[in-house]
Formats: sequence, C-alpha cells, structure tokens
Amino acid sequence: MQSSLAMTERRAYLLLLLVILFWAGNFPLGKLALDELGPLTLTGARALVTAPLLLALARWTAPLQRPLARRDYVAFCVLGLSGLVANTTIWYWGLSHTTALNAGILGAASPILVAVGASLWLGDPLGRRNWLGIALSVVAVVVTVAKGSVEVLASFAFNRGDLLILLSQTAWVTYSLYSRAAASTLSPVWMMAGAHTAAAVVLVPLAAAVEQPWRMWNTAPVGWAVVLYGAIAVTLGHIWFFAVIRRIGPGRAATFLNLMPFAVIALSWLIVGEPVHGYHLAGAALVMAGVYLATR
Repeated sequence: MQSSLAMTERRAYLLLLLVILFWAGNFPLGKLALDELGPLTLTGARALVTAPLLLALARWTAPLQRPLARRDYVAFCVLGLSGLVANTTIWYWGLSHTTALNAGILGAASPILVAVGASLWLGDPLGRRNWLGIALSVVAVVVTVAKGSVEVLASFAFNRGDLLILLSQTAWVTYSLYSRAAASTLSPVWMMAGAHTAAAVVLVPLAAAVEQPWRMWNTAPVGWAVVLYGAIAVTLGHIWFFAVIRRIGPGRAATFLNLMPFAVIALSWLIVGEPVHGYHLAGAALVMAGVYLATR
C-alpha cells in the first residue's frame, strides 16, 4: 500500500513538472508565434480549438446533473472575458514588445495580486509573513522592469511591453477571484469549456475584422503550431494541475509551481536565444520567495 501511494505521489510530481514545462514553454513559443500572427488571432484561434475539446471532455468526465442555469452562463462570460479576451490577449500584446524572460518573471508575480485582491474583496487575512512576501515580489517586479538599472528606475523609462504584461495580470485577478466567488456549482472542466466558448464568440469575429488571419493560413506555420500547442498542451496542463491538487494539496502544488520563472528563463534561452542577465536571476529568485511567503 505504501509503495502504491508513493508511486502515486511520484506520478503527481511528474505531472506537475510537465505542467511547469508546458506553461513555461508558452512564453518563448508565444514570442515566436507573434512574428507571424497577431494577439487577437492567437487567443481567438486557441479558444476556438480548445472549446470543443473541453466540451467533449466535460460531457465525458463530468456529465451534467442539471440543465445549465443563468448563473452558469454569467460565469462563462465573466471568466471568458477576463481570463482570455482581456488577460491572454493583452499578455500576447505585451509579449510582442518585451522579452519572454521579462514576461515570465512578471507573470510569476500574479499570485501576489490575487492574494491582495482576495484580502480586499473576499476578506482573506494577510499576516506579516504574507506582507513580506508581497514586498519581495514588488522588488522583483521593479528589478525586472528597470532591468536592474537605477538610471532606468529614476527616469521611469520602462518598456511598454513590461507594463502591458503587468496590466494583463489585473484581468487575471478578476478571473481568479470570480472563479472562487461565482455562484455556479459546475466542475472546473465545465467552467473552462464555457469560458473558452464565450471567448471564442467574442475573439474570432474581432480577430477576423482587425487582423484578417485567413490571409496567413499558409504563411504562418509556427503561429498555427503554437495555437495548437496552447489549445492542447497548455489546456492539458490546467487539467493535470487540478488533478495534482487533489492528490498532493494546493499548498505543495503552488510551492512547486514557484519554479516557473526559472523554467521560463531556461526555455527562453534555449528556444529563442534570449540572453540571461543577472537581474533576471535576481528577479526570478525574489518573486519565487515572495510568492511562497505571500501565499502560505
């Protein structure tokens, strides 16, 4: 029995490692995809491909016990608009103006914003250790955005892409807090399926009108491959993450996930050849420590 249990935990940590690699890979691969496709097309096409896959998975693994209600459709719309239409689209827009390394470190600070938002709107308590973690993460963001330069910090000459990445995290706060507070009682896979469907309804016509992606159907092989990567690998990572949480608990899963910035640094160097500077490593270390303390 103990051996079987140990194997189960090892399998859970292996899945969690794959989740980190899948999610971290989205940063350098997204950078490559933006050379061929626009942010609206990348997000809209991903939602269009992901929605039917998730709907099929939801019907197979979690058959509905009741008809969908108004509160479910409201949740689908809010989560789709905040998590994909706003967060992911602005994230791609920011990524087109900054490095995958910076985006990875800044994005890793999102649990800090969620923790503060949960304290303000949901009444979650924050102790001294949490506030220390928040302070460390703020320092990490400043170090990364300023590129470790006091001159850049003093002149406020920040990269537009970095600021857009930070802006996208505000939409993620809405997504995360509403996921907790929503009146819908559907399973996570149904919520994800509904959110992607709502996002596709908004983003596909918007992308068609603004970016005309049909003109690139045969000239953007990397872009379309990254769309499939996001639809399959990144979404699979979300599903696995829920399964891992059930096995080892949210605390240990979240702590392990703090390795994400270092995975982004390694993959960005390996895939797109972005140079790694000391401020990247310092920012990654600070944000990892900050998130660990802030979310305990």
